[in-house]
Amino acid sequence: MRNPRVLSIDLGSAYTKIAIRRQWNGEAELLRNLPLAADDVDFCIPSVVAQVGDPNGSRWMTGAAAGALMPGDGVRIYRYWKARLFSADPEAQATRDEMGQSPARYDGEEYERVAIQFFRGIREMLERSPFAEDVAAAAVRVCVPKIDTRDMDARVGRLLEAAGLQPAKGHVTVYEPESNACGIFTRGRNETWYPPAVSFTPRSGRSMHLRKMLEPEGLLQALRRMTGTFGVLVIDIGGFTTDFGYLEFDTSFTSDDWQRPRIVQQSYELGIRELDQAIYESLNEPAQQAVRNLPAAEWEAIKGGIYSGTEVRVEGKDGKPVWIGRGADAEKIREALGVFAERVIGVRDAFCRAFVGGAPINGQTLTGGGAMIAPVRNAVLHALSSDERIRMYDLLDEQEPRRTLRGRAGSAGYVDEREVQARARRNLELVRGGSAMGGSSVFFE
Repeated sequence: MRNPRVLSIDLGSAYTKIAIRRQWNGEAELLRNLPLAADDVDFCIPSVVAQVGDPNGSRWMTGAAAGALMPGDGVRIYRYWKARLFSADPEAQATRDEMGQSPARYDGEEYERVAIQFFRGIREMLERSPFAEDVAAAAVRVCVPKIDTRDMDARVGRLLEAAGLQPAKGHVTVYEPESNACGIFTRGRNETWYPPAVSFTPRSGRSMHLRKMLEPEGLLQALRRMTGTFGVLVIDIGGFTTDFGYLEFDTSFTSDDWQRPRIVQQSYELGIRELDQAIYESLNEPAQQAVRNLPAAEWEAIKGGIYSGTEVRVEGKDGKPVWIGRGADAEKIREALGVFAERVIGVRDAFCRAFVGGAPINGQTLTGGGAMIAPVRNAVLHALSSDERIRMYDLLDEQEPRRTLRGRAGSAGYVDEREVQARARRNLELVRGGSAMGGSSVFFE
């Protein structure tokens, strides 16, 4: 194993999350209380970069500070640069999230320059934080979408080095579908061992001990049956892509590598920023004008309420209040949400046809920023729950921690309330930060 300590950066289109694994058998930890993070979630860094010019030159800002700025004289804001950086068609990406602004189109070098500034901003932030020792000693791995992009490892490695970070050995990048699936089903656990020596053969090195890393429910019951395979599907709705990761475990013990599941994965260029654009287009002109006058951070703060059917008051250009989500706008917003949820189900079905085929899907779960939007989550969960043969792992179900721990307690029936609260907190972390935790896993060593 090549990287004893790994810093994992889940580079999200809207928010970036960072996790650390400090030792082989250590639990992955999301880095919290970050100065660049959003006010409401202290491990989510807005993936926003700003270039601010003045008579003495220009300076770069990242994260929450950049998200609070408005574009104007001497201020250039880069919001959804990840999509332009990694997409197979960057030009098309520029039309999906204009939100009434003139879509600035830059070449690939410009987007790479923005990425370097973002990674540099993360490094400088961590060097000034209690995590300074971690960033100095850790190799860095980046979670990226599973789309057709050439030389991803080499490209991201160059960006990290230009930002003053040390790329991980072996895998500089890991695809978001599998890192998210790994994070969800290990819950950030890491465990390694030294297999027993066999006569006349060299002693094996440190190996992953997946059985001790996996969530016990479902899978271990299948392992005890020692027959067939057990498949799980993870769906992650992000800002740029919706990611699918399917893991199939051999529970018959007939293969030599039964501890490492078969993983198939794919990212589809369908994300929340397209939903933002569709809802913006559905608003009346005064509401659109008010949205255009909002900094990125303020739009992110209010859109959850808009999506949930709440009327939101913002200040118009003339200082008068403008209501978003009132009257006819409310119905248009509901329609846009419904269309988006149907598109998610459509690509889910396409993924299953193309990559899963006749293999079993015994369980599935929904994660990502899109899972936090109640109407989208409810619509997708409703569609996913139509097959009673597939168990739904709902991390946002408030009863899941108590139900799971009570099931483990068996006839004893006693549940420690502190364990219930700890599991509930972890569930919320996994919905947003599962990919970052999975990216630091010893699974990828």
